[in-house]
Amino acid sequence: MKLKKYAVIGIMMALLVIVGCDNKGNDKNDKDKVKVTNVKRDISTEEIAKYNEYSKLSDVPNSEEWNTFFMEIKKEEFLNETGNIKNISEVPTFTENLDSSINLIGEYIKEITDIMQKSPKMEAIDKNAENLINSLVEEQKVLTEINDYFEKGDYKADKLAKVGELNDKYKVVLQNRQENHKIFANSLHEIAQIINQKMENQLQKDGKTAKLNILKFVNSVNEFGKTAFGKNNLNFDENEVKTLEEANNNVQNAYKVVSEITLENAKKENISESDFKKIKESSKTLSENMQKMVAGVKNQNIQDVVMSASNILSAKTDLENVFNLLMVQK
Repeated sequence: MKLKKYAVIGIMMALLVIVGCDNKGNDKNDKDKVKVTNVKRDISTEEIAKYNEYSKLSDVPNSEEWNTFFMEIKKEEFLNETGNIKNISEVPTFTENLDSSINLIGEYIKEITDIMQKSPKMEAIDKNAENLINSLVEEQKVLTEINDYFEKGDYKADKLAKVGELNDKYKVVLQNRQENHKIFANSLHEIAQIINQKMENQLQKDGKTAKLNILKFVNSVNEFGKTAFGKNNLNFDENEVKTLEEANNNVQNAYKVVSEITLENAKKENISESDFKKIKESSKTLSENMQKMVAGVKNQNIQDVVMSASNILSAKTDLENVFNLLMVQK
């Protein structure tokens, strides 16, 4: 799959739909989930490379391609004005979204599997990836069952009687996939913290102040992202708003230092003029849009939240693409 710039609009719509789902029925799976424990503290260069590949995939469900992902069957879409059941050809958007969702899951399973099977083995992360794959497989099975129900015309024979059962079945596998994805993402976050600490120590030792300050900014951006996008809904209570404001303040403080880095000092640390400009542009975009997102949350302006969040995820990708390459340079 060719990854596009991250966009949050699709995931925001998905969160609005699932906000009412509860966690019942999933306790039996908890024993099989490696959460974020026993991650070793010494990370090799090869493990960092594998982590980077995993990291690129962790935000795929937030990508532009997934913004029309299947969520539920709506009975009213299959009834005409007189209450008669439509032919499947009369509901093209439904079938297109369903087919696309099945294909996207298949591609995602393959991509995660390819990375998981690579060396070196990373026990906790690989296990979390395996659990995510298993939940994606189950989700794909239910989506295929829904597809067959309509393609074979069973929905006409039973007059849509099975729709409620299929919707309930899909809610369970969707929630399980989302839980496993969150565990997977959290384990990657812990690895990132270990890697960043290792990088920070080395940069301090080498006296590379510019790269060190950029790293601190990247870390503050990641902490903001964890606070802002780590929820299963768009509702922020008073304490969460305070946490978001604190995370934003940390970003702004780190950005001020990055904004003062000169091209001359950057070049001393083998940062090219091209990369310097990209870092300046993406960091400015992040700083401005995080301010806007916090304001949107406080004012309950969902449009501002969605648009600024989309810009944040896009700029975050741009910044990390440049920064990750800088970190492997001598």
